[in-house]
Order: sequence, then C-alpha cells, then structure tokens
Amino acid sequence: MKVRSLFSLFKRKKLSSGAVLMYHRIADAESDPWELAVSPKNFEEHLQILQHYNIITLNDLHNIIEKRANHHQGVSITFDDGYKDNYLIAKPLLEKYNLPANFFITTNTLGSIQEFWWDALERICLQSPCLPQQLVLNNPYNISFQIGKAENEINPIQLYYKLCDIFKGLAIEKQKSLIDYLEDWANNRNQRTHYFTMTKTELLDLQSNKLFTLGAHTENHPFLADFEYPDQEKEIMGSIDFLKNLTTQEIHYFAYPHGGRNNFSVEILERTGIRLAFTTEPNCFHEDINRYEIPRFQVKNWNGKTFEGYLNRWLGN
Repeated sequence: MKVRSLFSLFKRKKLSSGAVLMYHRIADAESDPWELAVSPKNFEEHLQILQHYNIITLNDLHNIIEKRANHHQGVSITFDDGYKDNYLIAKPLLEKYNLPANFFITTNTLGSIQEFWWDALERICLQSPCLPQQLVLNNPYNISFQIGKAENEINPIQLYYKLCDIFKGLAIEKQKSLIDYLEDWANNRNQRTHYFTMTKTELLDLQSNKLFTLGAHTENHPFLADFEYPDQEKEIMGSIDFLKNLTTQEIHYFAYPHGGRNNFSVEILERTGIRLAFTTEPNCFHEDINRYEIPRFQVKNWNGKTFEGYLNRWLGN
C-alpha cells in the first residue's frame, strides 16, 4: 500500500510538471556570445511544434500555483528585455499561430537609440575591425588587459566575458560612462538600430492584443543581488509603475535580470503584489513551487527538430 502511494505521488508530480520558455531576440545575429538570438526561421519552427502542446498563459500558471492544481504539462512562452524584433518579428508569428506570450520589459530603454550594455560590448569587442593591443581601466577598476594570441594575452571573446562580469554589478551611470570610454578605445561607435528596443507606441500595440501580457524587468537591467535595498526598490518599483501608467493596467509578473536576486528582491516584490517572479534557472515548474522563484528554460537557436527534443526532455516525455 505504501509503495503504491509513493508511486501515485511520483506519477502525479510527473504529470504536473511544466516548462516556462525564455526567449530574448528573434533575429539573425552577427555574433551571439550568450546565445540570446533565435532566427525567425527557427522561431517559426518552434511555434509550429508548440501548437501541439498545452500552451498556458502566465495567468493560467498563477492559477495552477495558487490552487495547487494538477495540469497536463503546461508550457508558457516568455520574452525578456523588450527588443524591437519582439514586436516586428515575434508578434506577427505568434499571432499567426494564435499562441500567447508574456513580454518582460526593461522600461528605461524603451524607445532609446542605444544598445543594451551587453550588446554594445559585443559590438566593441567582437565587431571592431582591429582592437588595440592593450586596454587599461583606471580607478576604480585598476585593471589592464593584453589582447592578442600569446600565452599571457586574452582574445576578444575572453575580453568580452571579463567585461560582462565587471558591467553586471555597475550602476547605470557607470555603465554608460565605461561604454563611452570603450567605444573611443576601439574606435567603434556604430550602434546598430536592429539591437534597439520597442517604442512606447509599439509596446502599447503589442499589449492591445489579448494574446499578450506584459511583465516588469526593472528599469535598467541590473544584477539585483549586487545592490542595496533602496536601489533594488527603485529599479523594481520604477519599472512596475512605469508600465502601469503607460498601459493603465495592473502588472502581475516580474523577471529578475540575469536571474539575480536576494531576500531584498523578494521582500519588495511581495509588497508590490506581484503574483509570480521568474528566474533563469533551467528547471520545470510544479504546482507547489515558490511563486517568486519560477524557473525557465532558455531557448537557443535550434531548428524545430532539436527544439522538440529539448522540450520533451524538459517535460519528462
């Protein structure tokens, strides 16, 4: 009897697991160190496959967790950051296949004519025709890098990852100042418009379709765990309030930039009334999961067959 009960519990839990998918860009990227871009062709193949799965909205997911309800392998589609290609390419394809999705928006970048810092660094480090042999970052960094192929030197991709580690914990003003310095250093100020974000008008048009919901993703995309309570509060509350005022609707969902969070982050979200918050940890969800730590699987630039293989593995099929 005890063995049968344990088997029944295992079976129920297995059937109750689901997956939240995390996309960023729908584009053919020049280079993609973090594998954030999915080509339009591959994305459409993903949607053709997802038509045959149990696609649920974040409202559905909230109800599952709130009521601890059983469900059959629900799959939710989410996008982070608010890139313009989400509006120009993802939106019409999602509408074509009548599939719902949620878009987590970094609000201070909306309509700005600049790249996100990680895209600017990729352009500087990996798209510049010829980098200088040395990079010196003075106070407060006091770091120097030798760039080349010798044993004591680093190559451009290694430089990119090292700079990303530095940038992740910087305040937005320092990030902008350092990007400006690096652009001069590399003689590369050629910002790419196809890396920009949606405008407010585009975001409102996106939100007007009942297939789509919006969530907050902070004002400036910081790694929240590196910041004190007041700074986190400003970033979190600022993005939620901005979207509320822009759309005249409540904002119920939040995604942690880079997945970074700590107890302060959760405390602030609880106070705002956010229903669910999403991480970047690759795992399934189930009905009794912590609603402020919903895991997500990053979707990479796979063709349809490869994507389906990963999806079935994530769902335990």
